[in-house]
Amino acid sequence: MFSLLKGDCEHCGQIYRYSILHAGFGDYSYAYCDTCGNLATIGYSSSHVLTMPQISSPHQVIDAEWEPFLRPCDCGGHFRKGASPRCVFCTRMLSADHAASHIERNFIAGGRGWRWQRNWTDVYCMDIEDPSRPGLMRQVSDPFIDHRSPPGASPKKGWFGLFKSSK
Repeated sequence: MFSLLKGDCEHCGQIYRYSILHAGFGDYSYAYCDTCGNLATIGYSSSHVLTMPQISSPHQVIDAEWEPFLRPCDCGGHFRKGASPRCVFCTRMLSADHAASHIERNFIAGGRGWRWQRNWTDVYCMDIEDPSRPGLMRQVSDPFIDHRSPPGASPKKGWFGLFKSSK
């Protein structure tokens, strides 16, 4: 269950509805489409993850090495490490600093004094409602191309290959 909160685009002034998700609680990494800003979540319980390169920081935005494993977004764009959410009306990139004002004001679960990360790469990600389908989010789960590794990739075996260990 999630709640939809209201935010505004700093470019066109339109109001959009969104939800803030915690990648650690959901046990996934994520990326945004570089064209439309759709959110893709990549769950660690998927067998596809075992064939992917080791991730440098779990529960955050994906590493660039994961991009070849993901199919294109329905809009034709690609889920990329450096992409960010976009306004569903004007399609311009949303500023994490501008969004902080409404995210911090609306986010009840954070408690008093809670401050949002002010970027699109750490543990929190933003899922935006599709205005043409009220109540439905613009999120894709596990958008894998297939089970094969891209040329030259060395698959990791088992859960031990998922995270780097520190010595």
